[in-house]
Amino acid sequence: MSAASALRGRRVFVTGARGFLGRHLSGALAECGADVRAYAGDVTDRASLRSALTAANPDVVFHLAAFGTTSNQRDAARMRAVNVGGVENLWAALDGVSARLVQTGTCAEYAPKNGPLAEDDPCEPESDYARTLHDAVTHSLSMAKSSGRETVILRPFGPYGPGDRPERLIPFVIRGLLGVGRVPVTAGRQRRDFSYVDDHVSAFLAAATAPLLQTAAVYNVGSGCPISVRDIVERIAKLVGGDALSRVDFGAETSRPDDRADRYADITAAKKDLGFAPSVSLDDGLMRTIGAMR
Repeated sequence: MSAASALRGRRVFVTGARGFLGRHLSGALAECGADVRAYAGDVTDRASLRSALTAANPDVVFHLAAFGTTSNQRDAARMRAVNVGGVENLWAALDGVSARLVQTGTCAEYAPKNGPLAEDDPCEPESDYARTLHDAVTHSLSMAKSSGRETVILRPFGPYGPGDRPERLIPFVIRGLLGVGRVPVTAGRQRRDFSYVDDHVSAFLAAATAPLLQTAAVYNVGSGCPISVRDIVERIAKLVGGDALSRVDFGAETSRPDDRADRYADITAAKKDLGFAPSVSLDDGLMRTIGAMR
């Protein structure tokens, strides 16, 4: 039975349903016939969250709510209140509710390292956002082990697609090249992992339905195939066509000091345990994104 079929008729509760991944996940859940309850409240409001969860009585909870995902969300105290406090409130609200928890972490949890990142690599997050999400993940893993609640943590690498935040690389470049102006980017030598949003959604569905080998598990989700930033910008330009490539200014932007040369996902565990298999090629995903943005 497919993950989509296994979710038909099941009650699911989603926090962060208005975010990029949350919108795509909620749509896919509705399409496969799940009874979707999207939490529109503030996860720092423990009473409201408990009331909503109790009323929904879900079979699966998808926790995607987070603060610090955009350039204007830089309040460290708010990050801790939402990202850590929100997870603490969620576990309190789950008391008495029998549901599997699927929660997002971030690839930024890992220690500085070049090359592929696996789940057993050490975590040394460097930003407030990554630190608070890692603390939230640590709390959930601890609670899962002590309570026996099935819990799956997914760490996304490079999700992109229609509706993505405009300041991120792929939508920034596409929007610029669909216009008439010049597009400034870094030299683009660093390699990253870019994975179309539909593949990430497939991982969420699998995490909600696959038999678990252990009560608490962490999985990386991405393409597993690194590509340089320059190469992906050139691909976008080729797919846009016309004079697009001639309007890209490579090296006009300076790379961040903490921008490692190579960081991409080792997805061996997700493939083995969840049956995760990325199916959207890079060119196909970019074409879908360009088409949506036109």
